[in-house]
Amino acid sequence: MKEEVKIAIFGLSLNVLDGIKQKIKIMYDDSLEVSWANIADPHLDILLVNDMFFSSPTIQNLVGAKKIPYLRLVNKNEKSGQIEGDKLYLPFSVTAETRAWFKERYLQVPVSNKTEKLVQKISQSIDLIKVIPEFFNERNGNLQVFDANGNIALMNIRTQQVWADPTRKLQSTDASLNYTYATMQMAQAVNSSQGEDLTSWVWNFLWYSSDIDLKLHRADFYKLQSWPQPNHQNERQMVFKISACFEVGASIHQVAQKTGYSIEQLNKFVTIGLLTHVLGKIPAESAKLILEEKPTSGALRGFFGKLRMKLGI
Repeated sequence: MKEEVKIAIFGLSLNVLDGIKQKIKIMYDDSLEVSWANIADPHLDILLVNDMFFSSPTIQNLVGAKKIPYLRLVNKNEKSGQIEGDKLYLPFSVTAETRAWFKERYLQVPVSNKTEKLVQKISQSIDLIKVIPEFFNERNGNLQVFDANGNIALMNIRTQQVWADPTRKLQSTDASLNYTYATMQMAQAVNSSQGEDLTSWVWNFLWYSSDIDLKLHRADFYKLQSWPQPNHQNERQMVFKISACFEVGASIHQVAQKTGYSIEQLNKFVTIGLLTHVLGKIPAESAKLILEEKPTSGALRGFFGKLRMKLGI
């Protein structure tokens, strides 16, 4: 059985990625099998990461806490194929230096003092409640969004558009969600096509995700500001029914009483609604949801008494 080396390459375009994979594979002899892994793979041997993503908490956890051997990929034509410290210069080319580094794949690459400080500062899990509002902050311009499973999308915050990565299969994310500022080259690559509506896309993406939890107060009331547009047909009845209740203003418990949906389902709806500005908080006196009053036992006895008299029972 062949020995295996698992390599993850993160943050590169598909055409550049394919070229690097081909060149890396020919550096190993037939006794070693090269597998292309996800950065979430617990048995990862080598990580190659676009330098612009290097400071993200997800990557820092891999190179700092887990000590995965890594190289930061930096574009510099005149240094192509050279390795300086923890940087590998692109375009990728097979040199004696790169060949030696990859063959010694279990060599633990030292982490610089500067990197150690960065790891200590930002290696914890990202708080989604802090990340998601940045998707609606106009000062951010263009954002590249990613998580432990790879690239997710490019966003233009000012035009309220998003271009999802066509190679991504997952429709959800988790606490590893993060972003970085997109380069001009990235933004120009999608400018010729129409993106999806930012609010609708984020709402749907979060609807199927975990680790999203705002601390909601039972006494708060909310009002719908815009209707969510669920992608999946089987979710629409529930989402629209809940939305109709909040359209006139209501609390979570009122909507639960009106619809029969669980508090957990409604907490999720309200959390995502607040994060995407689909919902807004309102004072109690502005809530107009009308609940059907259940007849009291006295009223029921009176009703049946009159009925018996009328029927002569």
